[in-house]
Amino acid sequence: MDAFFSAVLGDILSRSISFTIDRYYRQHQGVEENLRKLHRMLLRIQAIVEEAHGRQITNQAMLLQLRMVRAVMYRGYYFLDNFRYRTVQAHAQDEVGDRSLGLSPFSQFKRFCFSTRTRKITSEVLDQKELQKMLGHLENIVSDMQEFVAFVSCFPRMSRQPYCSYLLLENCMFGRQIEQERIINFLLEPNHPSAKGINVLPIIGPGRVGKSTLVEHVCHDERVRKYFSMIVLCSADSIGGGSLTDTGLIKHRNPTSTGQSLVIIELADDDMDDRTWARILHNLRGEHITPVSKIILTSRSDKIRAFGTTEALHLDFLPKEAFWYFFKTIAFGSRNPEEEPKLASICMEIATLVKGSFMATHVIGGILRSNLSAQFWCRFLKCFRHYTDMHISVLGEHPSDAYTKTSGLTYIWTSRNMSVVAATYSLHQASSAQLADLSPILSNDVLTGDVEPPEKFDALEWRSSIPPYYNYISHYEILAQPPDMLPKRKRSRSLSEGLV
Repeated sequence: MDAFFSAVLGDILSRSISFTIDRYYRQHQGVEENLRKLHRMLLRIQAIVEEAHGRQITNQAMLLQLRMVRAVMYRGYYFLDNFRYRTVQAHAQDEVGDRSLGLSPFSQFKRFCFSTRTRKITSEVLDQKELQKMLGHLENIVSDMQEFVAFVSCFPRMSRQPYCSYLLLENCMFGRQIEQERIINFLLEPNHPSAKGINVLPIIGPGRVGKSTLVEHVCHDERVRKYFSMIVLCSADSIGGGSLTDTGLIKHRNPTSTGQSLVIIELADDDMDDRTWARILHNLRGEHITPVSKIILTSRSDKIRAFGTTEALHLDFLPKEAFWYFFKTIAFGSRNPEEEPKLASICMEIATLVKGSFMATHVIGGILRSNLSAQFWCRFLKCFRHYTDMHISVLGEHPSDAYTKTSGLTYIWTSRNMSVVAATYSLHQASSAQLADLSPILSNDVLTGDVEPPEKFDALEWRSSIPPYYNYISHYEILAQPPDMLPKRKRSRSLSEGLV
């Protein structure tokens, strides 16, 4: 009797599995069509976003709506790529598993694998529901954008940028166009009466998030250069009772403009007290050839928010969806990631480990772009993951978080092997003349293993190809005694979580 019930139960289970699989394969063609439909919708949204970025939008509500539409576009592309590349990984694992097992179809292990595949199919069915949900969301976005497109067309076009800046994404500022327009609108609007002649915009954000780059691009905008007679870059300590031309770096002169000056103050320290700020304002309100009407104040400290006459602008690293869009473009260059699904799948895992760092994106993206080999990318990912895990386990922080500071402990690694060495580092900016004196090693050569680092050396981490063209130099000293392992603490999440 038990054998009879077992046979019946087995037959019912077999029929249920067969029905699930048949239904899955019937839906497969529908999934492919939905993916193509999703891609077409994203291209329409992208065309609208790029058209809006080419307009001089002064309406704050329109800029906010543009930010939301752009975020939806990045989220959609991230979902599309994630869906595709996860499927590529699953197929690759199936191929390896089928070739390596070679077991009888009646073995218990084979039945276990079969049930595992069934669970995978169930997971993919849930993914299909997410695909339908994303598709419906984008359909609603597109249907509601008619008024937005009509309003965008009312704003004047910007003067065309140099050819190289839109041909290569690495040669233009990415993801900050809306913030740039907000700063320009602040600079061109009349002064608030309560400002006593000077309006102040604080810009706050962590180190190497792009504050100086954003301000530099604002200062290169024709509207700003026509409006101000002089644009001066100063430090807090350099502003005294003398002329601005003696205490600061003149970024621009235009004697035929309004006769007003823009002062940019970059705080080297993370904080500034009220007395120092009062002294700066007093000196800037003094007798100058061109009176100061606007100040842009940049710092890592949130405390400078109180010094603003308008709401502070907070810069943060890109969200993962926008960062993935940026990273894959840098890594693939002129190649189309859709034509290299296996490489793109590996690239998505590497992008997760990079964790939003602009500097690491250009360094690692350049290395990947120079060798479009799946074997090389796999080895690089394996070594990069080992290095990142060790950095978190021993030093207690992600490498990208460590390099937002100017000095500390780190590890030096290469993609040729799994060995890493502990070192101290100090990161600073250098001029082109200083580079010639230092003769630094390229960090790319260290990562690829082309150069064996000595005990003490200077490394050129990255040379920016956009204004203000900073050169980032790190001085390393390899430690004879590696740092002790930190006490074990509860990890908020596994390193492998979030990887595709």
